[in-house]
Amino acid sequence: MFPGLQNPKALIITINYKSEDSLLELVRSLQRIKAFCETKVIIVDNSLAEANIPMIRFSIREMSNIELVPSQVNRGYFGGAKFAFDHYLADGHNMPDWVIVSNHDILIEDKDFFIKLFREDPDAVGVIAPRIQTLPGKLDQNPFIKHRPGLLRWTQLRLVSSHYIVAIIWDWLWRKKAAFRSWLALRRRGAPPGGSARRESIYAAHGSFFIFSRRYFEMGGFLDGNLFLYGEEISVAEICRSLNLPVVYEPSLGVSHKEHQSTGKVLTRFTYECQRKALQYLSSRYMSVPRGPTNLSQSNLEVK
Repeated sequence: MFPGLQNPKALIITINYKSEDSLLELVRSLQRIKAFCETKVIIVDNSLAEANIPMIRFSIREMSNIELVPSQVNRGYFGGAKFAFDHYLADGHNMPDWVIVSNHDILIEDKDFFIKLFREDPDAVGVIAPRIQTLPGKLDQNPFIKHRPGLLRWTQLRLVSSHYIVAIIWDWLWRKKAAFRSWLALRRRGAPPGGSARRESIYAAHGSFFIFSRRYFEMGGFLDGNLFLYGEEISVAEICRSLNLPVVYEPSLGVSHKEHQSTGKVLTRFTYECQRKALQYLSSRYMSVPRGPTNLSQSNLEVK
């Protein structure tokens, strides 16, 4: 039995959807990190395919701090994370200092990652945004958004989401820009362009790897399960803003992201619809509120 299993310092939640290879690669990377025994891992399987379950169970059979929780429906990313978090608390666990919500296509290669995280004060921040380097380009995806989007930005996003063809063109241009920045970063062999080498307060953290503090949940923060895919960055940012809790970029905490293994490399009609619905939901539930601090809660953000 792992010490600290009943009440770990960190809870790690990751969501699987027919991507067992990358999921198990993440699990193997976690095993190599110091103080991993002080964490609890919950894997939510959204695949709705019984064939996936035995393979995952067999691979984690000797790791008593990793639990597989199959879902009877595909709950999406934050829906699955909320499902796991509720399951964890219902099991009688205390609130951990840190709750990490991670894509399955993340790798943690810094063996001191948890040592560094546990030095942080969970009462001083709402969310920590780590350095998330894409593979192979090593472009830092944080800070995701430094400042709250204004009217012009939201108008642009609504225009892009207004038609599938427009969204495809925009997505293609965005990927080309990201590829060029990755290539440039590799050529320079230094800090990636647009990245930051210092700790700073930002508006929104990248959604592939959130580090929530205990304080975030104690103050009334929550995981908005109404978001199936996309939009979680804005949701978390607005909740932190309403609670006057800082979102902090901390580059000493680093992970790697094998980008697009979760969502694919092409904007499909399904992906487009998820993005469109997420934008509509965010616009009505978060961005329509006054620009000052607001009183958001889980109860008043449920879909009617």
